[in-house]
Amino acid sequence: MEKFSIKAEPRTTTGKGPARRMRVAGLVPANIIVSGQATSASVVEKEIQKLIDSGIRKATLIEVDLGGKKENVFVKEVQRFPHTGQIRHIDFFKVTPGKKILTTVAVKTTGVAKGSKAGGQFEHLIHELRVKSTPEDLVDVITVDVTGLDVGMSIKVSELPTPKSWDIIVNGDPIVTSCNKTKAILAAERAEKAEAENASKKPAAKKAAKK
Repeated sequence: MEKFSIKAEPRTTTGKGPARRMRVAGLVPANIIVSGQATSASVVEKEIQKLIDSGIRKATLIEVDLGGKKENVFVKEVQRFPHTGQIRHIDFFKVTPGKKILTTVAVKTTGVAKGSKAGGQFEHLIHELRVKSTPEDLVDVITVDVTGLDVGMSIKVSELPTPKSWDIIVNGDPIVTSCNKTKAILAAERAEKAEAENASKKPAAKKAAKK
């Protein structure tokens, strides 16, 4: 997983007035939350926007340098002003080494399904999974190679390339991706079956005629 980092400064002032002055100065108020307790901080608006634009996800770990002390966090919530889209406030959640956290990871596919080339309909049904993982084993995206997926085949959650230490929060074992038969394929199969049945009936009819 790609490493991301950002610098933050401790914040001693709170309230709408100080927060407004911070934004004018190009800063964003932030909280770093751990065990229900929040540490007030601020980050440079351009830097946090650049980080968000880089494609970080819900489970992306970020190293925050808070006044010289480095902590691993992920973004819990980003608040924006509705009319401008400017970041109003950001909450980070601090992770503890060895302690499992509940988060959401993305599910992506790579390659072109074999069945798609044969006229099948490829479907990607699950795009996110809720998991419990330690920070050490956490990845923010699961990539599934669907190259060998033929018509009529599917890949279930249990078949995903995930760390063994993960607890995946899901009911049953749902299908993540599949390559299904299209109406055209089903029609061709019916026609082929009918033709085969007709072909098998002709020899029998000939024998009956000879008798």
